[in-house]
Amino acid sequence: MSTTESDELNYATAVAELDEILAELEDESLDVDILGDRVKRASELISFCRDRITSAKTQVEQIVADLEQVGDDE
Repeated sequence: MSTTESDELNYATAVAELDEILAELEDESLDVDILGDRVKRASELISFCRDRITSAKTQVEQIVADLEQVGDDE
């Protein structure tokens, strides 16, 4: 994934593209020469989505920890 692609990519568009790739892979008429490229792209998108989920989880955990600390200080 190039820098430009990752700058424009967000979770929703990545999931939408994964859905498109899945539909292509389920189509028995998919050209075998394209198959490898589509699977590689799907792998990149899955990694991107996992990273975004991990980042969001970390942010939520930090916010909850900060809120708990504010509650303890009161």
